[in-house]
Parts: sequence; C-alpha cells; structure tokens
Amino acid sequence: MSSITSDALFVSDDGNPLSRQFFIKHVKIILDNLGLESKNYNGHSFRIGAATTAQEVRLEDHLIKTLGRWSSDCYTRYIHTSPKVIQQAQNQLVSSISLS
Repeated sequence: MSSITSDALFVSDDGNPLSRQFFIKHVKIILDNLGLESKNYNGHSFRIGAATTAQEVRLEDHLIKTLGRWSSDCYTRYIHTSPKVIQQAQNQLVSSISLS
C-alpha cells in the first residue's frame, strides 16, 4: 500500500478518512471494553503520544511538525519527557563537567 502526505492514517473500509468524532467515539468504546477509564482520553491524547514517541525516536523537529500537521512550534507543548530521560540528560551533563 502506498502512502502520500495527504493520506489519512485511519480510514474506513471504503478508503475514506474517519471523522474525528467517529474515531474518538469508537476509541472510547474500545477503552471501556478493556476496562480503562475512557474519560481520561481524548483526541489530544493521540497528538501527545505521537509527538512524544517521535521525539523519543529522535525524529527531527521539522518532521514532527510536518507529520502532526502543525503550522507552528506548539507541538513542543505536546511532548512529554519521562523522568528517566531527564535523569539521563542530567547524568550526561554531570559527566561532561567531570571530564572537563
């Protein structure tokens, strides 16, 4: 299956993009069926997860922005940095100072 930048990630059987409302409604049904609190999830959960994952795998910033279809740098607000990553960054800084 080929993909172009305008292709939707989630499509119906006939190839049409799912509406935001349809997608979120069905995700919430699935979450409820799994015993998860669907009220804790919304459409932004996916934007947050995608931006955070893209950053974790070290995608370049302009690619995160393009893939998320952001027209500004507001995507940076969606990226959640784990405590483990912060600790690793602190250790790298300390190591670089110790070696100087």
